[in-house]
Amino acid sequence: MTSPTIRPTPVVFIPALLCDGTLYESVIEAMGDSIEAHVMMSPKPDMADSVTAILANAPDTFVLVGTSYGGNLALRVALAAPERVSALWLMGCDPAGPQPGGPNLAGGLETTPEAVFDLLAGLVVKPTHTRAAATFKLMAKRVGAASGAAQARAIASRDDVTGRLATLTMPALVLWGEDDALVPVAVGQKLTNALPRAHFQVLSDCGHLPTIENPSESAALFKSFLDGR
Repeated sequence: MTSPTIRPTPVVFIPALLCDGTLYESVIEAMGDSIEAHVMMSPKPDMADSVTAILANAPDTFVLVGTSYGGNLALRVALAAPERVSALWLMGCDPAGPQPGGPNLAGGLETTPEAVFDLLAGLVVKPTHTRAAATFKLMAKRVGAASGAAQARAIASRDDVTGRLATLTMPALVLWGEDDALVPVAVGQKLTNALPRAHFQVLSDCGHLPTIENPSESAALFKSFLDGR
């Protein structure tokens, strides 16, 4: 008797601002043939346009993963087409609108991109994680200042979706770095509480980008999450 073929789970990965597929490389490698990975970048200055582009290119149904800017975009993709998103993995994102008085990242990326790359490299990972910081800077240079500026404009003009999170009934893993210098752990807890089927995990010795700071732990948690849905 022939065993049934187990098809890989389609997973759409949306990177953080100024990041590319390298952000998830270790996770994708660890998951092996169990997933069909799609890294999707849509650096448009309006999040609604990026949502449309991602849904147009994503599989019919998929697990959705997003970090920081990518997590905010993932939430809006899920809200736009919840019937297509079978599960969510979110990191370092804030469903609320932007706080007034924040830095003009878009303007900085257009005028002094290298300075912004250096500034963010010191914020998005713990200062002791020098290899992760170097990885971020290499990604930023590949993504480029123009795309980064578009992403920064999108995140700076995002709407507050907190009141809509209760409609997202798919399983969710919310993973946070204990030492996230950009989005505090309390935001992750609040996000988890607002999602009906969310599970919260906090990684010690980790900043804003768990999948390059703590890749093995991140991959193990993601595998356990998918297996337990």
